[in-house]
Amino acid sequence: MTDRMKESVFSHLGEFKGMKVLDLYAGSGSLGLEALSRGATSAVFVENARDAIVKLEQNIETTKLKAKSSVTWADVKSTLRFGAEQRFDRVFVDPPYSMSVAAVREDLESIVMGGFLADDGLVIVHRPAKESQLKPLGLKLEWEQDYGQSRIVIFAHLDEE
Repeated sequence: MTDRMKESVFSHLGEFKGMKVLDLYAGSGSLGLEALSRGATSAVFVENARDAIVKLEQNIETTKLKAKSSVTWADVKSTLRFGAEQRFDRVFVDPPYSMSVAAVREDLESIVMGGFLADDGLVIVHRPAKESQLKPLGLKLEWEQDYGQSRIVIFAHLDEE
């Protein structure tokens, strides 16, 4: 995610004070670390690539946010399959562009079904702009914005009536 996109997304999301954040497909951890720098109380990073884990750990050390950070070296799908140990106010999902729409939709539905998302929580997804709308079960579209060849989509719990 480019700096311009990240700034726009975080401006749209507003306050992070007191929030718990989950950063899936964390890579270098830039999204979760940004949330921590904006007042989130904790961030859990999930990543399975060794090189990315090394960079993530370095970035956590550099930013001096280790006390608020937890790194899980695991496959995202496996993590979601086990269900949540805690609920999160913001969940960042930034999978590889090569990941299919169906696989991303499955992840989003697992976030809801597995109890990862707080009642008033939001899921922020980074995908290619050309990709068709995800439409995951249990989530409703709150906001979306294209940035060149990228798209940011924000979902909230679907209101059940």
